[in-house]
This record gives sequence, structure tokens and C-alpha cells, in this order.
Amino acid sequence: MLKRNFVLLVLFLLVSAVYINYRPQNIVEDVSIDINNGIDLSLVNENNEITIELLNEEYIIINLWASWCTPCIEEVEHLKELSESGRYYVLGLLVDDSVNNGQEFIESYKLNYKNILKQENVEMIVTKFSWNGIPTTLLLDKNFIVLKSFSGPITYDLISSYSS
Repeated sequence: MLKRNFVLLVLFLLVSAVYINYRPQNIVEDVSIDINNGIDLSLVNENNEITIELLNEEYIIINLWASWCTPCIEEVEHLKELSESGRYYVLGLLVDDSVNNGQEFIESYKLNYKNILKQENVEMIVTKFSWNGIPTTLLLDKNFIVLKSFSGPITYDLISSYSS
């Protein structure tokens, strides 16, 4: 009887631990950000200078993606819609992929927002914050202060709910 109860207790604790720690891959959740005063963000020009020119956009969205990433494909239409809204400046950063694959992806999905494809240029930006896989999306204000960070695919409604 004691042995049976011990086995049941161990089984219960194991199932509880798995249940508490399980997170499906497509759930969007916060990730830690190591930034206090914003980050230096940009598109890299021929002089290795980084600049973003905001027109009327209120927010900046930075999206880490790869051509082989299925959740990245799922969020493309939402990112395009965010970019077209005029409220968001969307910048994609190709991570762990080749420039050729990135260019094919951009053409195939007709991306309407800017992307940085060269790994050395991407690294200049991604080293400024913590992230734990792709897709990762950052929502920033005009001063490049991170308002929210998402791990997993995002939607238009999700981003809008944090920036309204």
C-alpha cells in the first residue's frame, strides 16, 4: 500500500510539473529585454551607418524571422497589414538564414516593409536585446524604447491591443 501511494505521488508530481511548464510553440509570451534607454536601430547604408526615418508612424515593429520558419510565414500577412496601416514602421531582421533565401522569401510573400538580410548588420541590432528564438517581435515607441516583446507569431490584433 505504501509503495503504491509513493508511486502515485511521484506520478502526480511528474504530471503536475509537465502541466505547469508546458507552453505550446505558437503562444505569444513576454521575453526579457536588456534595454533601459532604447536601442540604436536602423537600416545600414553604404557607410555602415544605421538610420530609420519615421514619417507619421507612431510605433516601430522589429521582427526576427527566417525563411524556413513556419510561424514566421503565418505572421507575414499581419506584418504587411501593420506596415500598410501607417501607424507602424516595420523592420524585418533575417536570422540564421542566407541572404538568397531571404530575398526569395521577400519576393515570394511580397513583403512591403524593409528587411535587413546581411548577418553582420542584423547582429548589430539583435545584440542590443534578449531574444529566445524566432519569430520574436518587438514593439517600440518613436524614441526606440521597447514597449513589449513577443516570442512566437504575432497578429495585427495582438500588436494593436498593446499600442492603442
